[in-house]
Amino acid sequence: MSSDADAHKVGLIPVTLMVSGNIMGSGVFLLPANLAATGGIAIYGWLVTIIGALALSMVYAKMSSLDPSPGGSYAYARRCFGPFLGYQTNVLYWLACWIGNIAMVVIASAI
Repeated sequence: MSSDADAHKVGLIPVTLMVSGNIMGSGVFLLPANLAATGGIAIYGWLVTIIGALALSMVYAKMSSLDPSPGGSYAYARRCFGPFLGYQTNVLYWLACWIGNIAMVVIASAI
């Protein structure tokens, strides 16, 4: 039987599938016909992105195992650097999400 701590862990396979799903989900806006013009270099770009996303997910997995308090990036930055930089981290993350979504809409409308 597993303990409560094991019930809250995310394994390597689910993390890999989540990262792959996020990367492929953004690829819907970049149609293969547009990527075909770049040749095989697009595959290298995907590989670099996958490696970076997996590294980031491993960092968050390790941080959450060290500090299980809720809040994600905000909680980690607040604990290390104080409430002001914790807040700034949260604001910048929010802005990055909005800018990324707008960029995907612009790319989708340009196709």
